[in-house]
Amino acid sequence: MTSIALSQPSATSWTPVCRNLATLSLLVISACAIVREMSSVPWPSAMAGAGLLVFVILQWRRISLTYRIFAIIAPTLATSLWLAGMIDGSTVAKGLDRAAFFAFFLTSLAVLRESAKSSALVRRCGKVLVNQPPGRRYLLLAFGSHLFSVMLNIGALNVLGTMIRRAIRPSSDPEAQRIATIRSRRMLTATLRGFCGVPLWAPTSVTMLLVLSGIPELSWEQYAPLGLCWTLLFVLWGAILDRFAYPSPKTHQVSGGDLSQLLPLAALVALVPGLAYGLARMSGLPLFSALLMCAPIIGLVWIWVQYRGLKTRVKGGLFLRRLRRSFPETFTNQRNEVVLFTSSGFIGVILVPLVDPQAASALLIQANISNATLMVGLSLTMLACAFIGINAILTVTLMLGVLQQVPDLGVSPLIQASVIAITWAVFAGASPFTASLRFISNFSGVTPLRFGVEWNGWFSASVLAIMYITLYVVL
Repeated sequence: MTSIALSQPSATSWTPVCRNLATLSLLVISACAIVREMSSVPWPSAMAGAGLLVFVILQWRRISLTYRIFAIIAPTLATSLWLAGMIDGSTVAKGLDRAAFFAFFLTSLAVLRESAKSSALVRRCGKVLVNQPPGRRYLLLAFGSHLFSVMLNIGALNVLGTMIRRAIRPSSDPEAQRIATIRSRRMLTATLRGFCGVPLWAPTSVTMLLVLSGIPELSWEQYAPLGLCWTLLFVLWGAILDRFAYPSPKTHQVSGGDLSQLLPLAALVALVPGLAYGLARMSGLPLFSALLMCAPIIGLVWIWVQYRGLKTRVKGGLFLRRLRRSFPETFTNQRNEVVLFTSSGFIGVILVPLVDPQAASALLIQANISNATLMVGLSLTMLACAFIGINAILTVTLMLGVLQQVPDLGVSPLIQASVIAITWAVFAGASPFTASLRFISNFSGVTPLRFGVEWNGWFSASVLAIMYITLYVVL
């Protein structure tokens, strides 16, 4: 009894120390990624690798088994290939640089999400969206969910899902229950589809990270206008299907609140790429890298603004306490994502040199596969992997790496990026293995499979059908 009692305080006291050291490791890795973006000095690669090793060791006990496998496979595979002479040290260094940049991506955007989740502006906008009249509720909820998701990622589903559940009042009347069920279904579906539109363009989405890393000749500013067009069509198509499925009821229209309250949030979403664009022009950095550097600054300023009205000394104390208490937990809670992203990015880089470009090209010619069929096959492969639980990060990383090795591919980088982004947006709202669908289904009372197939299946299938037909017409 005594030995157990004595051991408990030491374990408890070690947890904050472990969390702080892991946080420091992530900050070091992020700094290494920034240095590599701004210069060609080689030492940050090795330092980032050491930082990742320290982070994994410190967080090992709390990393899920599936992600532990990734953490073991990545270094084992690299060591085996290097000893066999199939890759060299420069390839390993490139893989470490990719892994460090992915860790920087997660760390940078975590600051933005941490600041957004405590914002009164976000809660106020959520109430305005949920309380809109039926005729315009779907469209506004979808666009509002999209804005929230750019800043909060999957946290947006929690904010809006909670508000939707509170807005649906229970009733013993069967007709009232039926109407409440339909209302809940429409609102949750709109919220999910707005969230699923984020991979189509948003620089804060992992999809854009993978696409821009996998297609070096494509920049975010080149793709963003087209991605925004896909997002608009994606949301509007969902609204059209919703209107045909649920005609507008002839009820008394009530005001749902002042929509101008959404303008500050929209301005904040626009501020992130706007500020990044200015930094990129001044520094010569890629826009995506500049955005990741600006995001933490905007997040920290946003937290500071949340304490407005207080004396500077009190505000400073609260701000520093938030940094010490919340951020280490926020960063280390991403341990599984850090392992998955960095391992997938690293594996993708070290496996690409093993692909024989000439053999791949000859195989495509011999099989007589058209460019349209190739892109449809890529999309269907992503979907199949998503529906059997294979993470899309690894799938997309490997497929993009192979595609870039094929000479004279004949498919524009914009088309490659569009196919991947649209497919990602579709399976994010259809596969029961995706975190977004599992999360939103908790508020619906139905299983993720039923939500994705029955509630959102027709929308997903129609989007894919339109894309596939367009590919065959264009290519």
